[in-house]
Amino acid sequence: MTCRAALLVSLVLAGCATSYDVPQAPPVAVPVAVAPATGASPRGPRDFRRVASRVEPVAERFCREEVPGAPAGYCDLIIVLEDDPRMPPNAFQTRAPDGRPVVVVSTRLLAQMRSDDEIAFVLAHETAHHVAAHLPRQQQSQMLGALILGGMVAAAGQASGSPATQDAIRNAMDLGAFVGGRAYSQDYELEADWLGAFITVRSGYDPERGAHIFARPALASSGGPVILSSHPASPQRLALVARANEEIRRQQAAGLTPRPAQAR
Repeated sequence: MTCRAALLVSLVLAGCATSYDVPQAPPVAVPVAVAPATGASPRGPRDFRRVASRVEPVAERFCREEVPGAPAGYCDLIIVLEDDPRMPPNAFQTRAPDGRPVVVVSTRLLAQMRSDDEIAFVLAHETAHHVAAHLPRQQQSQMLGALILGGMVAAAGQASGSPATQDAIRNAMDLGAFVGGRAYSQDYELEADWLGAFITVRSGYDPERGAHIFARPALASSGGPVILSSHPASPQRLALVARANEEIRRQQAAGLTPRPAQAR
């Protein structure tokens, strides 16, 4: 019963489309033109600050272009390097108390980076999550999943003549929130990779080189069950960024400022 209900939650939530026209990248290994910078030295805080100073104004301008009429402060980025040694290699987008977007990168993730391109791409990727409103959309999916699965368990109890306990309903809501939060996570990651490639190029860096951070053994993802894995397989992400770079070069050859196409 629980597995079927969880599947129903994921199907209900699958009705929302992403905001951008992101092509389907093959989830298989593909040749990549640029070799990963495995022999280079790890990047440090000074490198991070230098790259962030270039990416931040470009990402803010990109945000204002893509979200016209955004409220004051919506596109005013705060970029933070978190030096807490307990924090795993990670980067994420969150919000400051005043609502401004915050991009956080841990020093343990920075230690895995081997080029300025990788720093730039990670910052661009996390900014893209904000531009595409992934955080509030994920929260809405979590709430909807909790309500659907909790309601189903309560209704099933009533129908059977044995009302579900509060603990059973609470556990169902927790599972529904978990499933809801994962429903679009892979789509969101790929969309952020696609948008992030545009921000990276416009900041003066190479997104294909930058995306090789996904191929680092400590960070590479082989994918997994869609309902459980929050990140796509690394080869799929590398393939998608390569396609984004092709589209960017096409627009540049036409004399255009590279911009992603929004979904119709």
